[in-house]
Amino acid sequence: KTMQKSLGISEDEVSRIFETVERGDSLSDVLGEPVERLFAETMVYVAAADGDVKHEELDEMLTAMSADPAFKGVSLKGAEAHVKAAMTNLATEGISNRLSVLARGLSTHGQRKKAFQLAMRVAYGPGTPSKKTLHVLELLQATFGLADDEVARLAVEN
Repeated sequence: KTMQKSLGISEDEVSRIFETVERGDSLSDVLGEPVERLFAETMVYVAAADGDVKHEELDEMLTAMSADPAFKGVSLKGAEAHVKAAMTNLATEGISNRLSVLARGLSTHGQRKKAFQLAMRVAYGPGTPSKKTLHVLELLQATFGLADDEVARLAVEN
């Protein structure tokens, strides 16, 4: 209660945090970083690995978002906003800082696996990925703690 009071956290916010933890869900939704935005960030990082996001990569990201159940409540305008925010975050904070945010925000194994799968879809969507793109995938794999065999299974599923 002392910490709650000093941080100015309401009873309702405390209840939502406890309910989220008890369900085993990520705190990112409660704490302000929607998981959908973090998923979009992983896709943007892969697309931007070569220095800019190509039209085909942007199309692949938006297609992935429209088809994936993880984005069920996100409109096309919302998806575009997530992509724009991810690009801004990358430009202003850099990939190192944002990888830390992703590691904290995508706290469950399922979320990390989903984010990596979406990133792979963008990386391999327009053809063979560049060395820089593959390097970003390696960074994401390490950040998310995904094993090589798990990544191989995800590659087959994509």
